[in-house]
Amino acid sequence: MSDFKISETTTFNDVVKNKAETVGDKVFLTYVRDFDKEIDERYTYRDIHLYSNRMANGLKKFGMKPGVGLSLMEINSPEFLFTLFGTWKLGGYAVLINTALKGVTLQYIIDHSDSEILVINWSMIDAYLDIKDELPKIKHVIVEINEAPPDFKLPEGMISLQELMESPDDDIEAEIDFEEKCYLMYTSGTTGPPKATTFYYKKTYAGNALQTASGLIRLFLGGGDDVMLTCLPLFHGNALQITTMPGYLTETPVVLSKRFSASRHWDICRKYNVTSFNLLGAMPQFMLKQPERPNDGENKVKLIISAACPKELVIPFEKRFNVEIKEFYGAVDGGGYILGPFFQKNVPVGSMGKPLGGSKAGIMDDEGNLLGSEEVGELVFLVNRGEVEMRKVTYYKDESSTKDKIREANDGNLWLHTGDLATMDAGGWFYFVDRKKDSIRRRGENISPWSVERVINQHEKVLESAAYAVQPAGIVEDEVMVSVVLKPGESMTPKELLDYCQGKMAYFQVPRFIDFVEKLPKSEVHRTLKQVLKDKGVTESTYDREQAGYEVKK
Repeated sequence: MSDFKISETTTFNDVVKNKAETVGDKVFLTYVRDFDKEIDERYTYRDIHLYSNRMANGLKKFGMKPGVGLSLMEINSPEFLFTLFGTWKLGGYAVLINTALKGVTLQYIIDHSDSEILVINWSMIDAYLDIKDELPKIKHVIVEINEAPPDFKLPEGMISLQELMESPDDDIEAEIDFEEKCYLMYTSGTTGPPKATTFYYKKTYAGNALQTASGLIRLFLGGGDDVMLTCLPLFHGNALQITTMPGYLTETPVVLSKRFSASRHWDICRKYNVTSFNLLGAMPQFMLKQPERPNDGENKVKLIISAACPKELVIPFEKRFNVEIKEFYGAVDGGGYILGPFFQKNVPVGSMGKPLGGSKAGIMDDEGNLLGSEEVGELVFLVNRGEVEMRKVTYYKDESSTKDKIREANDGNLWLHTGDLATMDAGGWFYFVDRKKDSIRRRGENISPWSVERVINQHEKVLESAAYAVQPAGIVEDEVMVSVVLKPGESMTPKELLDYCQGKMAYFQVPRFIDFVEKLPKSEVHRTLKQVLKDKGVTESTYDREQAGYEVKK
């Protein structure tokens, strides 16, 4: 492994050139273009350097330079990385966009980000055409047409990414402004317009989270035969910041697939000798609900990093697939603070660990008071006053949210607020509860949707569920509603579900409204889009236990 040192003034071009010169022939990226058809592609460090040079030289013709924004709306692909790397080599900034977005939200992000260039996959071009008249700042549109059907026609005035990449692969000479931003990541915007977490050149490659992730890879995956897999979208922090970029820096090969497939996941791991991957949300649940196979435990995986895996699934998952799960906590707008079980013994099942790197975390109520063990509150991290600038989270063009992220509490200290609910036990171990914005407030009681879902999802007939707050007409406070997806071939009545819930959850947690649905709306990282369900709310087909006269025992 190269001993190249990265500092706050190291340019990305320096990093990529060094990799090409020192480990140029080593394969960094294996792209699974079509697993069923056995189509994949391999790219060495030298390939990455030269292809990103082509992209940079092409983008330069369109005015890419420090301070110029490029919105990137692309599937998991090598072209995503070539575009990102090419932008960084020129000192511009990339705006990473969720590929499922359309309409108002998509228009808001592209316009709010001040992007002048749009790189978009051919399959999403209609989403752009629907809003293009409301995007006056966009000067150039580049369409990635790999895998486009033969009858696809490039709209007038646009250029294909493939044509752009016919530019020369000459090395890039560019002055980098280290005070400039290098990329923006937008939140989901559940409680208002999406907010853009801003990353700067001076902090990104030597930044806290990236270096911590790289350090953990060196520690746990230091062998020459290690391979990491990500099936999560590259526009998401997990795939980019926890797998791809740390893998690149540590020279650990990465296998990239287009999307998560519960039925193919372990076959991909076996074919490409994967030794590590990450899990999010409902992924372990879907994998466990796949039909058991004799070779379930036959794999080389030795490290799985998980976020919010239900406690009751950890041991069954580990036993069935012959692996070890390490629960972990980190956030795109978390100031580089991380919780993990690393370097600890006797880690409680389901805990996301303790603060790493000598940092301190706590649980806080809405009034700014630190809470004791076993109490539910917001997860916060102590910010030393000498580290405020280093830990600062900047939201693009949102000074109010930026100031609100780190603030003084009643103990006189500065704390970074995560927006996540958690608990801490007497041993200092932290446990994820839910997103604070998803919490349900019913008759003076705070209810975690996650705790309701955990009970319902354990029913043998249930595939998955979502709990959320609704306020039907005439009701001035939250009521608990659930949407439930049953396993194929199963049937269930609302009464059957309510009977099951009683005794397994507090009386005030038992849902009032129930919808049985074919599927739940999902994001690209397999998180349930609860705002979609909230917006739909109570309909004529929704079961109302109070209207039905069903009584919950207290």
